[in-house]
Amino acid sequence: MIYFVGGEGNRKLFPHEEAILMSAFKVLPSEARELLHQQISRDFFVERTNKRINVLRFYDAHSDLRINDPDFEDKWLRVHMRVNGKKEISNVNIYHGFIFSVETRSPKKMYTGAQIRIEKVDQEEADKSYTKSIDRLEHGRD
Repeated sequence: MIYFVGGEGNRKLFPHEEAILMSAFKVLPSEARELLHQQISRDFFVERTNKRINVLRFYDAHSDLRINDPDFEDKWLRVHMRVNGKKEISNVNIYHGFIFSVETRSPKKMYTGAQIRIEKVDQEEADKSYTKSIDRLEHGRD
């Protein structure tokens, strides 16, 4: 039996989250891209405990879908985009070879009906994530 403790969620990505993920996938090697597409075609739950950090919880994260490459143990992709003409950066985290989270700068309501244009995707270090920033603010440490 699966239990979801705390927070809110749903069983699908919002359109802006899907656009962010698809853009991030494009910069990856084809084998990794294929596995990530297979992962999101499976059943998952999007845990929305924070209005900006959305974690994908897979019901059946089979090892045959895992990207078995040390580079994907904790990989961060920064998606540079324009939302209604303003620069913004979102993050995608791939952890232990599985899609883990999509981090956005603003809550969902800021993207509803917005014009979003993806400009580029960079591979970055985890210290650039919103998760790390929030942790530093709340706990005063990394």
